[in-house]
Amino acid sequence: MPNKTLIFLFIFFIALLFSVNLVKAQDATPTDQPTCDLCGWCNPAFNPKPPNWDQCHTCLYDLNGNEQKGTYYTVLGCLSTKPEFFVKSILSIVFGVSGGIAFLAVLAGSATVLTSSGDPERLRNGKDMIFSSIVGILLILFSVFLLHFVGFDIFRIPGFS
Repeated sequence: MPNKTLIFLFIFFIALLFSVNLVKAQDATPTDQPTCDLCGWCNPAFNPKPPNWDQCHTCLYDLNGNEQKGTYYTVLGCLSTKPEFFVKSILSIVFGVSGGIAFLAVLAGSATVLTSSGDPERLRNGKDMIFSSIVGILLILFSVFLLHFVGFDIFRIPGFS
């Protein structure tokens, strides 16, 4: 006669398989296909919203819930193929990245000054890096104002408002 433990494990395994199939049948949609929106929220009755769903939904859908053509939600944010919105999003990305690099250069220059240990060459290099970074940040700020003035006020280019 087979071992009672093996029989028990076999019956337990069969019962587990049937219970998993029953749970899957309850969670499925009527067509057995997930109903997902463009932002990746599938089966709203069972699944929580993704963390960035609100930003994605405002990017891809209008106020009435209709899909907006020519807009894409990416890692960099909401991008559009319409020229006025494309220029604005690309400029914000470029200025954001360049400002971040300038800020990191200020931090690196500060670290160089702090760790110079009285070495005049390293001290001068750190001060030069800090000065150059601050000048770079000012150039970025003035270029934003200049682009706004020339692009929007003078030439009336869409996307520079």
